[in-house]
This record gives sequence, structure tokens and C-alpha cells, in this order.
Amino acid sequence: MRQEVDLHLRCEAGESISTIKFASFGTPLGTCGSFRKGACHSPDSHAIIEKMCVGRESCKVTASNSYFQADPCPCPNVLKRLSIEAICSSNTVIRPETTE
Repeated sequence: MRQEVDLHLRCEAGESISTIKFASFGTPLGTCGSFRKGACHSPDSHAIIEKMCVGRESCKVTASNSYFQADPCPCPNVLKRLSIEAICSSNTVIRPETTE
């Protein structure tokens, strides 16, 4: 049975996703603030999530083998999860001071 689940990341109004602290599609362990890779892990997880989400107020990621381009687990039929820890920051642009 093939199951795809969408994960929605969203920041507060006026903020955008500035950093992806952790991302793993496979069998990640832990909870927010202490995530770690599990026995199987898609090596492109972090790069894919960064590309899709950094700089946006919100993004949608599909947790599926096809989205991450392959099954990261060597054994078939392993239930996989997608864990992401993202940081949101203010969209305020800080301009450098100029001297005249």
C-alpha cells in the first residue's frame, strides 16, 4: 500500500522560513530540538527541504519515496516518516548604514 502524506510548514505573519535545522525522510528518531537520523535516511532530505521552503512563509512537502527520489530503507515495506525542524525569522530587511 502506497501512502503519501503532505507536511505543511507555516510561519507566523511577517515571518519566513530562514533555516532548516533538521530534515530526514526515513526512520528519524527523537523530538523537536533533539532529532537524529535513524537506521534509514534519504541523504538528500535536508537539501530538498531547504530548496522547497527557505525564504517562504509556508511550504508543503510530500512524504513519499517518489518525492525524495528513492526508498531510503534497504528492507521493503518499512514505515517511513518525515521529520523537519525549521526556524522562522522576521522578514524585515536590515539595510546597511551609509555614510555621506
